Amino acid sequence: MKLLKKIPLKFNIYLLKELSSILFLSLGILTFILVLSRLGKIADLIINKGVGFKDIFALIAFSVPPYLTFTLPMAFLLSVIVVLGRLSTENEILALKASGVNLRWLFVPIAFVGLIITIGGLFNTNVLLPHCSGLFRETLINVIKKGISVDDKEGVFNDSVPGVVIYINKVDTAKRSLAGIVVSDDRDKAVKQTISASSGFVHIDPDTFDLYFMLHNGSLHRWEKATDTYRNVSFQDYTFTMNLSQMVPTAGVSRKLAYEMDRNELKKTLAKTTNLNDRYDLLLEIYKKISLPLSSLAFIILTVPLGVRRKVEGKFSGTLYSLLLFIFYYVLMAMTDSLGKNIHAPPYLITFLPNAVIVAMGLYMVRSLNKEEHVTISQRLKYLWVYCLEKAK
Repeated sequence: MKLLKKIPLKFNIYLLKELSSILFLSLGILTFILVLSRLGKIADLIINKGVGFKDIFALIAFSVPPYLTFTLPMAFLLSVIVVLGRLSTENEILALKASGVNLRWLFVPIAFVGLIITIGGLFNTNVLLPHCSGLFRETLINVIKKGISVDDKEGVFNDSVPGVVIYINKVDTAKRSLAGIVVSDDRDKAVKQTISASSGFVHIDPDTFDLYFMLHNGSLHRWEKATDTYRNVSFQDYTFTMNLSQMVPTAGVSRKLAYEMDRNELKKTLAKTTNLNDRYDLLLEIYKKISLPLSSLAFIILTVPLGVRRKVEGKFSGTLYSLLLFIFYYVLMAMTDSLGKNIHAPPYLITFLPNAVIVAMGLYMVRSLNKEEHVTISQRLKYLWVYCLEKAK
């Protein structure tokens, strides 16, 4: 209790406020940057397809959880290093040392924030992400239907599908049937065909994004330009198919990917999978549902000594260290995944190995946390680089 009293409550509150402000700011910026890659495609939906802002906002909201898997631990990592680095630069860490405070007590407020981030990450990967991925696909199907709008436009020539012009004389919205249908198909430059039918209806496959025109009592006129051959065929029932996955680029993946599934879905898919490599990938994803959120707890042990020792190395050095450490973590994760497949190591061991490496690095640096050193981290890296070059010679 005496040791606990050496850390003023006001300082803990002050540190939590600083961490929270940087955390929310960095989380918002990082997530926005990743979502930014989709804004151009979404703008095309608004301008060219006439999709409403309600659907656009839903698509953006449902696409955020996959990015939170990465941005939550990265924002926490960035906020801790930046805040502690600023405290060290402004000699507030030195003042704590001079007051006899054991800097290891800094882990208490930081671990509290890290625990909240970890719980949020577990909820995101196991509940929010699988649920939103399904909602994203449902919204996307509705967007495609609204984009082509072949079943609610009558008496006009509809060219929303590239290379295809559709004319519908009458639309019965109650029965969802069409009458007086004419389709001009110029998708194949070597073949031009025109289809006319007295009636029919439209269906979209949510898995493949194929649009089916079920046509009744009509004729097909086909001109093959290469051989200058003209064909005319009458039909009683005919199905005309168009794939719409290219209309919305995000529709290329029609089924849930492994990382979008919850643990139950992954286990069901695993039971149906016979390929050994595919089974190993699924097992990795099952354990990553836990190991990735737990990376925030692993980062706690490393970021505290890293932030305290940063000294005066520039205003943006904390951001640089965070980015490099984050890249190192995910490169390490990719390497361990590949290594695990080659040596057939237990998947649970492979997924938690990057966290164990981060913890080991942090424990090594924590040993001298309370020591005052005059060599900056960047100088240490330079010395290490020179040492490696000398050994290479």
